[in-house]
Amino acid sequence: DVRRMLMEAKAMTEGLRALCLWGGLQVDLSHDAGSEEDRVAADDLIGLLTPVIKGFGTDMGYKIATDMQQVYGGHGYIAEWGMEQYVRDARIAMIYEGTNGVQAMDLAGRKLAQNGGRAVQAFFALVAGEIAEAKGVEATADFAGRLEKALGDLQAATMWFLANGMKNPNDLGAGAYSYMTLMGYVAVGLMWMRMAGAAAKLIAAGEGDKSFLEAKLTTARFYAERMLPETGALRRKIEGGSESIMALEPELFARA
Repeated sequence: DVRRMLMEAKAMTEGLRALCLWGGLQVDLSHDAGSEEDRVAADDLIGLLTPVIKGFGTDMGYKIATDMQQVYGGHGYIAEWGMEQYVRDARIAMIYEGTNGVQAMDLAGRKLAQNGGRAVQAFFALVAGEIAEAKGVEATADFAGRLEKALGDLQAATMWFLANGMKNPNDLGAGAYSYMTLMGYVAVGLMWMRMAGAAAKLIAAGEGDKSFLEAKLTTARFYAERMLPETGALRRKIEGGSESIMALEPELFARA
């Protein structure tokens, strides 16, 4: 079980670091890319993904911190090892700069529909294009197939929002957090597919630190097999709508 938690932490930490760096690149390109078209495209992408990077990233950061506390067992709860401090420090990131619930509402309620959905359609096309390319490479073909399924869940959830969110805004609000999380898994999946492809090329060329690169391939496989399947459950949560969330009268929340 400790190995499971360590693998989840490694896969998510490295994937999120890559996503943050790629997001930073989009910020630079939105200002300094060589053409107006490229600047707009980069601005669209970072506008769409900012709530995902902040919301999903800090959710996972806190989960990783508490899991690493769990690795220590009872010792993780005392000050001697420092993990309890990391857990407290990680928790605030989910709150400040817009709580993660607000970030999710921004993504689902504003960013998806902005400019006629231009940004999310561009993101879908980017991921689908790289999946198609990765399917033709033995080292990344399996990962690409699994990411394609996850992308399908994200696209289906988006279409469900378009079909139901305007008629009943509560459906959009009820599914927003799951949608942000779903997009996070897909975005980090894109990063891992890229890292796996880069690692495989270096190994084939006999370049780089082989053990480090093989660890990248193993971690990418773990992410594909053990973490990407979350997208199916998240899609079903979104498609469950808002009826059960909105059913209770407010005063009943005070009664157990």
